[in-house]
Amino acid sequence: MDTPPLGSLLIGSPDVAAMKSWYTDVLAAKENEMGALTFGPIMLFIEEHSEVSGRAKDAPRIILDLDVTDVREWEKHLDSKGVTWVRRVEQTPNGLIGTVEDPDGNYVQVIQWG
Repeated sequence: MDTPPLGSLLIGSPDVAAMKSWYTDVLAAKENEMGALTFGPIMLFIEEHSEVSGRAKDAPRIILDLDVTDVREWEKHLDSKGVTWVRRVEQTPNGLIGTVEDPDGNYVQVIQWG
């Protein structure tokens, strides 16, 4: 049996509208006909979930990593949007990485590999 490709992710949120607004405004995500936000071939669904309330209680459990070609340009853009930085962009052994929070407190990283 072949490994199936990852097609989508789901973030449960008590405030779907605020989350979608943040991802479309801050990260320029586009919403498709199914209501998912698209990031290349991966779809990100943000929906209400009966077991989710408030902010993320364990934010680093799952982190969305966005591969970018110019992380410093993204850093300027994110600063202009007034994001909350968890970790400012810094050099790591694998590349430049910075981490921000979405409105529910989930972590999103911008990464320039290498």
